[in-house]
Amino acid sequence: MKTRPTFWYVLFASLLPVACTTEVTDEQYVKLEQVACSFYGSDNEPLEIKIKSNPSTWEAESNAAWLEVGKSEDGSMLTLTATDNDTDSERSTVVTVTAGEAIQEIKVNQLGLDIDMPRYRTLMGMSSAISPSGRYIGGFESSMTDGSYVFHPCIIDTYTGEKTVCGDIPESQFAFAETTVMSDGGLLFIRDGSQDIMFDRDGNYTVVRAEGYASNPRVQSTSSDGRYWVGYAMKETDKSEHGRMYWPLVWIDGEIHELEIPDSNFRGESFYTGLMARGISANGSVIYGTTWDNDDFGMVYWTDINSSPEYVGKDVHEINPVTVIGADGNEYISNFANGMICTANRMQISPSGTWIAGSYRTETLAEDRQTRIREQYAAFYNTATETTTIIKDYGESTGLRATDDGIAFIGLGTGGITEGVVYDLNGGAHLGTTQEWIYNNYGLNVPTGIVNFINADKDIIFGTYAVTTAQGTAFCKYYIAPPIAE
Repeated sequence: MKTRPTFWYVLFASLLPVACTTEVTDEQYVKLEQVACSFYGSDNEPLEIKIKSNPSTWEAESNAAWLEVGKSEDGSMLTLTATDNDTDSERSTVVTVTAGEAIQEIKVNQLGLDIDMPRYRTLMGMSSAISPSGRYIGGFESSMTDGSYVFHPCIIDTYTGEKTVCGDIPESQFAFAETTVMSDGGLLFIRDGSQDIMFDRDGNYTVVRAEGYASNPRVQSTSSDGRYWVGYAMKETDKSEHGRMYWPLVWIDGEIHELEIPDSNFRGESFYTGLMARGISANGSVIYGTTWDNDDFGMVYWTDINSSPEYVGKDVHEINPVTVIGADGNEYISNFANGMICTANRMQISPSGTWIAGSYRTETLAEDRQTRIREQYAAFYNTATETTTIIKDYGESTGLRATDDGIAFIGLGTGGITEGVVYDLNGGAHLGTTQEWIYNNYGLNVPTGIVNFINADKDIIFGTYAVTTAQGTAFCKYYIAPPIAE
């Protein structure tokens, strides 16, 4: 019999930190990690839900005989176990949790026996990246052994659900910091301090090196066929005011080439920190990168490795010299810039390179003539028409990703983003929240969050959701994949 875990979680109840140092002990409450969930029609694993309550003793009751409830020995976990649904109809019930006079409900749905849906999986505790086609998700997990961490590089095949662990790496050997790249050829890149380590599915690894640069190179993205990698390294150069800067690179069949840089940075000035290649379209036709001078984050793109770079959103890119008053009370000329920006994001280009997502940021001077006022809105640049679509419908926002046919994914806000919406760039229409759009197109209820990636076939989605606990907000990854073929 095939075993399948619970396949989606719907909604989270906030576990908010107490606002003062003295805890209010007479307040009665029940706080749950999630307040809605769903099960397949058969072969489900029990679902555990973290619980916090005052008084600490709580009780749970299911309103249906097909759903059993249980409690962990320490009272921190509620367990839901669904029996198989032998009908073709979906069914639902409610679990009621009480602690003193406090009451909280959990809504539970279960599919019919023969209904097969796209799979939703969470990646809690795993620093992860997805390959250009969506076939693989790679990353690492960690465990503690004898007081020190052991890291476990792993690769998930999204179409089969198979997970391959590529080794057990003690922190004395490598101290993993972030997963940066997963290729369709099964190569996993993980950052360790000042270097990238590349793993294959057999557990073999190589430290990425290059001669002639002032730092180890960093790989940021790959094309789907694996021929092209993009990234950057520190280079000695007279293009920078202090003699060295980050330089954008492209690897072609393993050989490093340097990309051309613009004559000036995002503000029309000489480069200082430099420019980094960040992403490449799955078909390898378009590369984009970001400047990193102060807080510019201006976006640059190349349509060929030998092409001259241009600024993403060049049709709306403006540089305005402004007279400001410095901290010493004197007047200075400072270049203010309006245009498209992004930070260290690597998935903001559509599979064919038609659309590049980012944010259109404006800068104006406040009345005190010292303060720089900024506004930021989701923006999407069409590399074919060389035009930018700026979306102000949602207030300050961030462009995350777009499909080749112009379905845009937007994050609400500019940092620590927890909610998103979907927008039709061609029709200029709102398509709903991220959750509404996924439900309408995939039949899945997913947590409130955002979409970071969707592949060319639109059958793989990779996103982020936030979990709020008493310790703060944690951001976790999830993915949606087709049903596993029988």
